[in-house]
Amino acid sequence: MTVQFLGSNLRLIRLFHGFSLADLGERVGVSKQFLSRVEAGAESVSSALETGLSDHLEVMPEFFRVIDHDPITDEQCHFRRQLTTKVALRQVGRARGEMFKRLVSVLDQHVDLPQYQVRGADLTSNESIERGAEQFRAQFQLGTGPLSNITRIAENAGAVVTKVDSLANEIDAVSFATKRPVIALNVSGRSSCRMRFGIAHELGHFALHLGVLTGDRLTETQANRFASSLLLPRATFGSECRLALRGGRLNWSGLSELKLRWGVSKSAILFRGHQLQHFREDQVRTGYIFLKRHGEAIEESEDHQIPFEEPEVLSEGLKVMREQLGMPPAAIARQMGVQMSLLTRLVAIPDAAPRANVVSLFGPRSGSAPPGNPA
Repeated sequence: MTVQFLGSNLRLIRLFHGFSLADLGERVGVSKQFLSRVEAGAESVSSALETGLSDHLEVMPEFFRVIDHDPITDEQCHFRRQLTTKVALRQVGRARGEMFKRLVSVLDQHVDLPQYQVRGADLTSNESIERGAEQFRAQFQLGTGPLSNITRIAENAGAVVTKVDSLANEIDAVSFATKRPVIALNVSGRSSCRMRFGIAHELGHFALHLGVLTGDRLTETQANRFASSLLLPRATFGSECRLALRGGRLNWSGLSELKLRWGVSKSAILFRGHQLQHFREDQVRTGYIFLKRHGEAIEESEDHQIPFEEPEVLSEGLKVMREQLGMPPAAIARQMGVQMSLLTRLVAIPDAAPRANVVSLFGPRSGSAPPGNPA
């Protein structure tokens, strides 16, 4: 049976590009009202209009006929964002994350990625959230010290992490708790500390909010508690908080030392220290005021000393597909129904030449073979 033009796919790719109905209508020569009806399934699309939409939206015509058999529900979509972020910006962020999900879905069909292993945790109290983060550390044998690479931990747990520079500034990250979870980090103006906390925050959503609609103050606070507990465990970090105090006042050199050791911001250290009742409320308030007055409310002075972590699963998976399965990026784009220009918007394409002395974290899925070759 021939699948008709799906207005939902038009809406998805329109939002991916950040186009309003009026923007896209002007580009293809139709009214925004007409496009709205197309997206609602109330108008048919001529072959000429379909070609114009494909050209302007960087997809192939067949993209509009692909049925998503695993659509993302609202309960599976999590944003690390300011609570005042406009709905339109969240819609664009969700569309961009959805396209990453489709890319990862193609990857998952051909490559054996790490098994998803994030267990559910109890969110009924702060104590239960603390225990959930401690159980996560125990599950992956992380000990109780600083986590040197939270990105690698998330990927070993079965999530796919990627960096993007096209999310609204109000959004730090967006994640999808699907069968193969995706975490998309906003890298625009973000420090390594901020991105590390963002990953831990999304892991908190995965552990705490399965089937729960997130985005309100309560669920964001719960995910922040999990992230703080995961990155700064009470068993060890609590005993080190004294380095940040000199008598009854904050010791800023001690705070800097803690930041460089644990890989989190000084603001996060103040927040966590107050959670664990090692810092008084007036001390934390003074600390926040100090950071703001010295221009460190967003970017802190030591940020450049903490290296950025690089996701590996996506780039390594693309290499496996090209070098072992004979599927170049162009073949992946075709399977997604998009043009190569759009694929390169989604992900940096790895170099064609294989590097010596590099061992892949995973290999082709059992039974996979290059297109046209016997399995």
